[in-house]
Amino acid sequence: MKFEKLGYLLMAVLFAAILTFSCASSGGSEGPVNEGYRWSFADPEAGVGNWDLATEDFWDFKGTIDLSRDDATLGKPMLRVDVDFSKDVGSWWSEPKLLYKFDEPLELRGLNRFSFDLYYNPQYQTRGSFKGKVVGLSGKNIAVEAELESFGIAEPVGDYLKATVNFRLRSSRSIDSLHLGIVGAVTDYNGPLFMDNIRWE
Repeated sequence: MKFEKLGYLLMAVLFAAILTFSCASSGGSEGPVNEGYRWSFADPEAGVGNWDLATEDFWDFKGTIDLSRDDATLGKPMLRVDVDFSKDVGSWWSEPKLLYKFDEPLELRGLNRFSFDLYYNPQYQTRGSFKGKVVGLSGKNIAVEAELESFGIAEPVGDYLKATVNFRLRSSRSIDSLHLGIVGAVTDYNGPLFMDNIRWE
């Protein structure tokens, strides 16, 4: 009888321990879920929405690049990047960079993906492809970074091809600036690229 009571007691203790661990694991110990950050180019007065060129950080890029807002070419407002890689066709990693400086640091805890839709026109190139790099900085220190060897499968949208670009990354730090490299890989692409649905998730 004593052994039976002891068994019940041990089972009760074990159940309580499992319940406590479960509550602790699923509770609010990691803080609120970060809803991320999204960019919209819907407001014509906002132009490119504080995006800029990180000209001092270009890598092996001798061409030209320009940013603007375009709501006509593809029927909705997007960030337009006119870029000429024709002088860098021999480079496997020709990287002009875009720059965004946050008004307030962006907390990356709970975020694990930086994504955007990229539209490009194959008529503006005869060879090569695109790669990518994203770097989040806290001051001058790298808080997070990721590279892509390919932007993946693209689907036709009129004369353009649309690729959904996903950088997988993880950090518990915050960033105050973002550097986005649109990398030409032995390409002579000379024309506009369009970016839409840019977001941290």
